Amino acid sequence: MSKHELSLVEVTHYTDPEVLDNVKDFHIRGNFASLPEFSERTFVSAVPTAHLDKFENKEVLFKPGFSSAVNISPSLHFSRERCPSGIGFCDRNRCSVHTIEKLLVNAFSSPDPASVRRPYPSGGAQYPVEVFLCRLSENTENWQTGTNVYHYLPLSRALEPVAACDTQELYRSLSGGDAERLGRPHFALVYCVIFEKALFKYRYRGYRMALMEAGSMYQNAGLVADQIGLRNRVWAGFTDSYVAKTMNVDQRTAAPLIVQFFGDVIDD
Repeated sequence: MSKHELSLVEVTHYTDPEVLDNVKDFHIRGNFASLPEFSERTFVSAVPTAHLDKFENKEVLFKPGFSSAVNISPSLHFSRERCPSGIGFCDRNRCSVHTIEKLLVNAFSSPDPASVRRPYPSGGAQYPVEVFLCRLSENTENWQTGTNVYHYLPLSRALEPVAACDTQELYRSLSGGDAERLGRPHFALVYCVIFEKALFKYRYRGYRMALMEAGSMYQNAGLVADQIGLRNRVWAGFTDSYVAKTMNVDQRTAAPLIVQFFGDVIDD
């Protein structure tokens, strides 16, 4: 048994069952079916597509009509900013496992092998969000055959085999059936929340912190990807139960929150 290993049974012992049920009930309200077969029956937004431009990339003023805002000089801005989100991925070039490992250790593990800290904050050092690595392209170099889904262990700096599922079926589930728009990324990271781990210490507040933690994680992974020459795209258009089943993950314990695709982009 690893010195970093934690039994979920111990965590569950301190989890309030009522809090757990209430959070799960709220969480599943955000689940929906995202597949081409259901595209005409499921609607996420109540805003007509033609009117979306009116609401996108805008600011909300808390004192509208008053010109009291203090301007900040654009010269203070750093010249570097994150790369645009990738679309139209292409797996024509090979992606090495070494590159994927470099992303994982730099985004989620400390450079100090003896440290238990991670490169992103977590409320109460609980780290309830787990990262799963999913292979989506056969054009990957030195990937061990037999497993296409791994669970990353950030303290051990190791990959735990989870599922051998077919890459095509895996991509269909993660893309929500919108693979044509995405193209062909080499791999994806799926961020899953362990409910008991999020709730046992801070109860309802812990769920809020877990969601913010997932955002910190994919932002950090995106910045690392920029540095090592990978493009990425954060993606929420998937069917939660389909993703969990395909990845061989029990959704009652670890629920998918968000998917992040990585690879090359055709226009680059």
